[in-house]
Amino acid sequence: MFEGLDLKGDLLCEAVIYVDPETTPGPIGQAAWGNRMIAYIKEGEFSGPKMKGKVLPGGGDWINLASGRPNAMKVDVRAVWETDDGAKIYLSYTGRIINPEAKENEPTVAASSLDPSEYYFRVSPTFETSHPKYLWLNDIVCVGVGKQVEGGVAYRMYQIT
Repeated sequence: MFEGLDLKGDLLCEAVIYVDPETTPGPIGQAAWGNRMIAYIKEGEFSGPKMKGKVLPGGGDWINLASGRPNAMKVDVRAVWETDDGAKIYLSYTGRIINPEAKENEPTVAASSLDPSEYYFRVSPTFETSHPKYLWLNDIVCVGVGKQVEGGVAYRMYQIT
């Protein structure tokens, strides 16, 4: 019954995205739908077998910290990437970070110093573009594995085939 339903994937790209500490509002605090924290994108880069370029400034992550679970975060990212050949690609993704080292008043504590195998960081990006060379991105399912790095995040993203 389930023959042929296994997931397979190919590396789409690796990306590093840095946040802008100067313009990032940081924690908003406990609100109606959780404890909100916002981080704006400063810059970044991505490269893979079919595309390479830079992450443009101005996007961001509208992180939601789970109530009563300081180690659980829901990421909600919107960004624009520009390929080396000038194509603009909008991407958005949600995901989860479960960090056993996080504490109530420091939800991102020491994550950049942890080995990525010590916490869970997964995202599911979707892409939108009108550039003819990259139209195929509009139709793929993608999964990413992330890690926090000093000043930002790094991902390895896979196209599910």
